[in-house]
Amino acid sequence: MPASYMLLDGYNVIGAVERYRTRNTGGLAESRELLLADCLKAAGWTGAKIVVVFDAHRGQEPEREEYRAGRVLRVIFSAPGHSADDVIERLLGRLDGEATVYTGDFALQRTALARGASRATPREFEKLLDELPAVTRAPNRIVRSQVRDRLPKEVVRKLDELRRAGE
Repeated sequence: MPASYMLLDGYNVIGAVERYRTRNTGGLAESRELLLADCLKAAGWTGAKIVVVFDAHRGQEPEREEYRAGRVLRVIFSAPGHSADDVIERLLGRLDGEATVYTGDFALQRTALARGASRATPREFEKLLDELPAVTRAPNRIVRSQVRDRLPKEVVRKLDELRRAGE
């Protein structure tokens, strides 16, 4: 079965989502690391392979990539003269499954759609993170999820009455 992929235009997402803004994180490196940590959480929950591409086209180093969590998360820094958009466009032609491109760049969104991928905005990635279970969002905090937490209060009240009547 082909894998599903989430491709993120890294700096575009950082610039569009409040939690990644450098004034909130302390710096660009911290913003990148927070985004990558969130991507690992999203990958664990969705089962998708995630590729985050950062622009490094003004740098002097060749394109480089690294993997995290057993190749679930792939991080790519573009080569000099190439943007993250260029790398994402190239990847869209090589992936062996469905892909969703997260970017606020309208031109890249159109390219993704033209190549058969889905497109989503950085805010939609933020919404995906907000929908993750509490345990995934805050792994240091133990949260017990109970069925009663998802039931209407009236149903819980009636079930409690039935339980007490049987005691």
